[in-house]
Amino acid sequence: MTDEKRAGRALLWKGMQLGVSKLLYLVGTLILGHLLAPKEFGLVAIATVAITTIMTATETGMTSALVQASEREQAHYDLAWTVGFLRGLIVCVVLLLAAPLVARLFGEERAAPLVRLMAFLPLISSAASPRMADLIRELQFSKLAPVALVAVIVEIGLAIALASRLGGAAIILGKLAGATTATFASYFLAPHRPRFSPNYASARHLLAFGRWLFAIGLTAVASDLFIKVLIARRLSVNDLGMFSMSDKLAEVPSQAANESIGAVAFPLYARLRSDVPRLQNAVRAHLTGLMFFLFPATAIIIALAQPLEVRVLGPSWAGISGLIVLLVLGYLFEFVFNVVYFLLQALGAGARLFVVELIQYIILIAAVILLAGPFGLMGVGAARIITGIAVAIAAAIAAPAMYRVTLLKIFRPGVVLVLWATLAGITSRLCASLVPGAAGIVVGVAAGGAMFLALAWVTDERLRTGVRECLSLFFPVLGPNRAGYSVELP
Repeated sequence: MTDEKRAGRALLWKGMQLGVSKLLYLVGTLILGHLLAPKEFGLVAIATVAITTIMTATETGMTSALVQASEREQAHYDLAWTVGFLRGLIVCVVLLLAAPLVARLFGEERAAPLVRLMAFLPLISSAASPRMADLIRELQFSKLAPVALVAVIVEIGLAIALASRLGGAAIILGKLAGATTATFASYFLAPHRPRFSPNYASARHLLAFGRWLFAIGLTAVASDLFIKVLIARRLSVNDLGMFSMSDKLAEVPSQAANESIGAVAFPLYARLRSDVPRLQNAVRAHLTGLMFFLFPATAIIIALAQPLEVRVLGPSWAGISGLIVLLVLGYLFEFVFNVVYFLLQALGAGARLFVVELIQYIILIAAVILLAGPFGLMGVGAARIITGIAVAIAAAIAAPAMYRVTLLKIFRPGVVLVLWATLAGITSRLCASLVPGAAGIVVGVAAGGAMFLALAWVTDERLRTGVRECLSLFFPVLGPNRAGYSVELP
């Protein structure tokens, strides 16, 4: 198999895995939203933000460092496993002890048991095989995808089965079961004998790379913690549940696109960083691919937000559709930054990436403080849009010069894809209005997606959007690889 086909197969598997898993998460979230009240989601959100904050505050970036490193020795894997396991153990103990303090911080004592239950998640995840990084670097996603899907099925299935009896705790138990499945499977996919080895000198460059990822992650979770505490205390835990549900639904398109394409883009950029022309072609394909997936998905979610609120979630979630629209737009504006994130990470420019992240969260916190009071949750949504626009500008400035040249080249296809996405959204809403119940939403998604694909594909050559050409970088079967789009892996 050639290197191009290997990259294409990797993206196909990763896209399939994330497409199916995000669909399962979306359906599972909607079912759980129907079974549980917003306050239950608010309690789970408190436990989630607690674990996310402390995990990111102790992030070492070991997996990314192993993927990025050109040379890896046994000592590197031993250190990565040791650091990861110690981190998971410490986080677990700290959260078990600090659960009452976390609950009081949010003004909700009922959250303490859920925080204690969630505390075991990092301990389970940290025991995974560090050699999984090898599969990521070598783009062997055909091995990773099935295990990830099984873990998602276990998580969602258990949560739904227990929701009516255990409430929000069922969601956390599902997460623990999914993480356990993934950890056990990691040793079958990437065998490794765990060995305790806190040898700093043998893997100093891994820690040096990880320090910027640590700083970036710490900034992100500090901002997320502040915003969710503000919502819970200034508004209510019920509003925190509304925000949590909206955020889960709104981030589905960007998260799926970024994780699928980005999972391949990061190791690809790392291998092409010394070949600027080929790297530039890969970046252009990445940007075009994100637009191709994000624009129609965003338009369809905006079109179907109100039917989702009325037909699926029910009266207890009244008003959530407006917040979903604002948040999904905010995530859309960040797609320019998402490419820069992987590019700077692969180039080892962690300091520049940290500056952009810092700007992003300063603006987000300031906007939420100013807008949440007078406008409530709608103000939080507007703050996300403001932040998305600002971080896109900051990312373009921080990126290498070749990136700004690439942005100009994708302007024309971007305009065309926005137009087709708008028509797809209109089609989705019309079809949903003609078919009653939840079936109308399914028909709307299918009709809108089909409309966009047909328009984008039929007009690609005539309007010179270059979508097919860019996508063929990863999927050669989609068309001839013209105009020098050659980025064979070294």
